[in-house]
Amino acid sequence: MTLRDAALLSFLIILFLVVGVAGRETAPQPVVAAAVVAPVAALPVHLPLPDPLHGLYVTAWTAGTPKNLDHIFSLFATGEFNAVVIDIKDASGRLSYQPLDPTLQALGVGTNRISDLSAVIDAFHTKGIYVIGRVSVFEDPFYAKLHPEDAFVDTRTGGVWTDYKGIAWLRPDSSDVEHYVADIAKDAYAQGFDEINLDYVRFPSDGALQYLDTSHFQDDKATTMEHFFAAIGEAMKTAHIPLSADVFGLTMSVSNDMGIGQKADLIAPSVDTLAPMVYPSHFGDGAYGIPVPAADPYDTIHHSLSDGIAKLAAVGIDKDHLRPWLQDFTLLGISYTPDMVRAQIQAAADLGIDSWVLWDPANRYTTAPLTTPIAKTTAPAIGNTSS
Repeated sequence: MTLRDAALLSFLIILFLVVGVAGRETAPQPVVAAAVVAPVAALPVHLPLPDPLHGLYVTAWTAGTPKNLDHIFSLFATGEFNAVVIDIKDASGRLSYQPLDPTLQALGVGTNRISDLSAVIDAFHTKGIYVIGRVSVFEDPFYAKLHPEDAFVDTRTGGVWTDYKGIAWLRPDSSDVEHYVADIAKDAYAQGFDEINLDYVRFPSDGALQYLDTSHFQDDKATTMEHFFAAIGEAMKTAHIPLSADVFGLTMSVSNDMGIGQKADLIAPSVDTLAPMVYPSHFGDGAYGIPVPAADPYDTIHHSLSDGIAKLAAVGIDKDHLRPWLQDFTLLGISYTPDMVRAQIQAAADLGIDSWVLWDPANRYTTAPLTTPIAKTTAPAIGNTSS
């Protein structure tokens, strides 16, 4: 048996033990008695979900660059954070590291942005930090090029449709796409990630949408997304992999799917955690009666999450299911200060939501104390403002 054969056998045994072998996965082949089998690598150690969870987002480039990663570890040294979200697959469609799954390897989807993934995950785990892997799901020009039949079609050309950034999107109704995402999630979990976080799990929201061909969909957008989440949620449940999903902040309040297929009450039952991106700068002026939401983070977060709590309660889901993304970046000319970040945390805490993750695409982050002290205050309940 060659070293490559031995490595492949080791991976399959690990995958069987960690997530089970079912469906599309290939079962290990019998080993002849005379074969010399390489030692099976140690199973990854997974940390339990922190309660509450206080996290921050890190790009693959940051995670894969020692100097930048040292800065991130200095933030964790303050004791403010106990979780990190690292890109598994971004808008390029490429993985941030080399997969172990032979099927994924054959696609050539891996990169070396994180050249030693196990070392990075071990470094976080050693410090007691829960590691979440973020997957940009339907934004995927790489897979679309390999399998255009699973991508949205442009009605003008009959070719693959792209958005304003030139990025192709995969079809949410494709079973092959569903299996592909599940394979990536299982491979990531087998490599040590503690949770899988799905982002861009929706229909496109920008680009020449009038030429986006949806004529062959059997269901409306919200039902299509509900079915996708039900399928991927069941796959992750069977594999015992914690699953979270990012949704637009407005899904907390509006009653429609905003044209992208996201309805919080239809998605939440299929995931362990729903992560609304309630960045104040992403709400239009006048939202919730607030002249400039970006300049009023407390009221914006309080209104949005209040609506979300009521919406999930209506389908029997507790507010503990919510883990909002909060803003720690400057946009629209409004510089975000530590007090403004703190105000968002306060608004969530006043509603009984103590878990959150900060987003700063530059990975700089506020260094001032954020969570101590956070004295909960009494705030009036906000009625649902669905529209």
